[in-house]
Amino acid sequence: MRRSVRRAAAALALLVLAGCGGTSGRFAALSSQSVYALGYPIEGARIVPDVAAEVVTHTILWIPTRTRPPVLQDAVDAALVRGGGNLMLNAEVEHWWVSVPFLYGQEGWRVRGDVVRSEEPTD
Repeated sequence: MRRSVRRAAAALALLVLAGCGGTSGRFAALSSQSVYALGYPIEGARIVPDVAAEVVTHTILWIPTRTRPPVLQDAVDAALVRGGGNLMLNAEVEHWWVSVPFLYGQEGWRVRGDVVRSEEPTD
C-alpha cells in the first residue's frame, strides 16, 4: 500500500513539474528573404494557398536531436520552399514547447499561410 502511494505521489510530482506552453500570432505578410516591399504586383502572381511547415527538436535525457534550437526562420524557409515563393500572406505562426523534467522535451515552430512569388515591378 505504501509503495503505491509513493508511486502515485511521484507520478503526480512529475506531472506538476512538466511544462507546456505556446504562443501564436497572425501576420499580413511574412518572409525570410529580401522581397520588394512596396508596389509588388500580387494580382497576377501564382498563389499557393494553405502551405504549412513545421520545425521541431526533441530532447531526450538532455541530448537534443538537432545541433541548434529551431527558429522561426527555419519554418518560414521550409514553407517558402514548399510553396515555391518568396512571401507568405495571411501567415499564422505558432511556437510551442513541452517538457517533462530530466526525461523529454520538445520545442517547435509551425507556420501556415498563402505563399506567393512576388516580383519587382517593371516600369
